Amino acid sequence: MVDVEISGLLEEKLRRLVELGIYSSLSEAVRDAIRRLLDQIDLRYIALKLYISGNASFQYISEFSETTFDEMIEYMIGHGYTPLIGVERISDLTILKKDRKYVLDPLTLYIIYKTNVHKYLEELVSEGYTFLMPDSVKSWVEVITAKRLFHVLGLKGIIEFFNIGSLKTSVGRVKLTRHEIYAIHYTSKCRECIMLTDDMRTRSYARSNNVEAYSSLSILYTLKDTIDDLEEILISLKSFPVIIPSSIMGVLGIV
Repeated sequence: MVDVEISGLLEEKLRRLVELGIYSSLSEAVRDAIRRLLDQIDLRYIALKLYISGNASFQYISEFSETTFDEMIEYMIGHGYTPLIGVERISDLTILKKDRKYVLDPLTLYIIYKTNVHKYLEELVSEGYTFLMPDSVKSWVEVITAKRLFHVLGLKGIIEFFNIGSLKTSVGRVKLTRHEIYAIHYTSKCRECIMLTDDMRTRSYARSNNVEAYSSLSILYTLKDTIDDLEEILISLKSFPVIIPSSIMGVLGIV
């Protein structure tokens, strides 16, 4: 809740609008005024400023600006910035194990789906691996991203969903979406859980809170000796664009 002090002529004008039935209350009038203000502002520009400041994840600025991941990437690149998505060093990868559970966030799920890594995710699930997401992502998938994503990964049982109840999210020094916060919180409370996120800032924040976190490239790292089209998939990832240094390409067996 945000308290707004309105007095004088401005308050009187708003009350007249309510009396005339244009708005049902002063609150509704103020909310409409704010919506009209935001419609006149380039939220993508504000989001990019937030990102440049270093205080927001890529997922947060995409949600803040009400754009898709693809749209936000295109906007950033058009303004000379590359989003911090992908890996930096070998320590961002891990060999996945069946006795652990892996928690994903929305961006990571989307990258897995868009670059066809989901077929290897499905392969791991068939072998007994477990992948989880906060159930809040269901509404995100339906509203912001193609419903096919949820159909392919959700209804086929590739992804399991968890609910953490009424956990409150607050705007702090590091700005993350509620989905990221839920994923980090759940992973921190689950002893056998590890987080997989390709958002470098999300991963860094998770680790700063003692949460074990790696890139989803760990899926390919685990299966690299059995994937025939690995180079093609990595090229697809890099065009997303996912940052994959040449040293990591070498670790994955691509010279």
